[in-house]
Amino acid sequence: MSRTSTRRRWGGAYARLAALALLAGALLLAGGSPASAASTININPGNVPTTAANFTQDCDPNLGGGPFANEDVWVFNLPGNQDTTGVFQTITATFSTPTGDVTRTIPGPDSAIVNNLGTSKAWIRVPAGWTLTGATAVISGTADFFVLTHTCAASNPRVNPKLHLTKTGSPATGVKAGDVVTYTYTVTNQSTGTTDPITNITVTDNVVTGITCEDTSLAQGESTTCTGTYTVKSSDVKNGKIVNTAQASGLFLQQTVPSNQATFTVTTKPAPPKQVSLSIDKKARVDSDCRDKCANDGYAAKGDKIFYTYRVTNTGTVTITDVGVDDPKAGEVVCNSTTLARGTSTDCHAVEPYVVTKADVKAGKVVNTARATGRYDGRSVVSDPDTVTVCIRGGKYDHRHDGKHDKDGKHHKELPVTGDDSSVALSLGGGLLAAGGLLIGASRIRRKAGVQA
Repeated sequence: MSRTSTRRRWGGAYARLAALALLAGALLLAGGSPASAASTININPGNVPTTAANFTQDCDPNLGGGPFANEDVWVFNLPGNQDTTGVFQTITATFSTPTGDVTRTIPGPDSAIVNNLGTSKAWIRVPAGWTLTGATAVISGTADFFVLTHTCAASNPRVNPKLHLTKTGSPATGVKAGDVVTYTYTVTNQSTGTTDPITNITVTDNVVTGITCEDTSLAQGESTTCTGTYTVKSSDVKNGKIVNTAQASGLFLQQTVPSNQATFTVTTKPAPPKQVSLSIDKKARVDSDCRDKCANDGYAAKGDKIFYTYRVTNTGTVTITDVGVDDPKAGEVVCNSTTLARGTSTDCHAVEPYVVTKADVKAGKVVNTARATGRYDGRSVVSDPDTVTVCIRGGKYDHRHDGKHDKDGKHHKELPVTGDDSSVALSLGGGLLAAGGLLIGASRIRRKAGVQA
């Protein structure tokens, strides 16, 4: 019994081991060998840049077919045995086009990866005339690079000569009259279906003249820079902006090729408002006959002469012409200069002195007002008035009674004291009289006291 039981136990163990082996084999068969790690490689640098028309031609129906009108077919290959070098997973190709760089990915629209032709291959169809400038591929395998194996260039491609223009200006904002704006124009040959250049390239602008270009002949995809300058005018500042339009043109064989129109706007800085104004500063000097008899105090008497002088200043922001002084009482006034630029001044004087009259003496003062005058842009310019008052000695006007300020608001000096002050004498006399009275009273009291004794 024991032998039979032992044999049964060993038989069960063998059965379990066999089941495990079968399961492991099934898993291996289902999963296959471990996958190789993915890596990214570059195209053979000797294959780029190139156009389809300039590469080896082979229009294979299994690899994109062709030829097609206005479309090129590109075919890539991963050299070597697929078991060792691997297969394509994706390819990213970069093309230069007339409108800029374009990136296309395989697989995708109009493209595919083919792995049943001995090695891993891929193809893509793009517009005719594009230039392949680079490519990378993600593969599973050990290859170091891949190649462009052949192309199928477009059949009878449509020839389309084309120029494109862009325009900028500097400075572009806040310009004022007299500033210089530099305009830069970029002209690009965006022709398709041809490799012939566009020549005799020029740029015209409805505002800017004398535009020059670095190159006047451009191959497909090439660009050139042109420049021109413009001096801002007062009318531009008044309009608030400068809007101008430019266009490039060239020759393709015997055909004139115009570009698009390019417009650029420069904004201007508003001109500050013009200020038109004059100011006047008037002074009076009294020439008195009593100079040797009394203090030279600036007061006048009948027959004295008053000499008036003026300083006229341009306080505005523009030049003023025909500058003069209007002073009816002083009469004719002459000025050293009759044209004043902004911030400048000129001195003027009355031709004849004013002679103090009996009426002036009665009034007690001579009040005289003057204004500066001039012209700007065909209209008159008049300053604010400036008034000078000269007091009259012995007249009705008395600064001691009427205050220290004249009616014109100007402060005048008090008349200096030239004689004895009577108020002091009166005070002294009063004091002496009071003291005398006290002494007399005291003496009477003493006498009365002596009599009673």
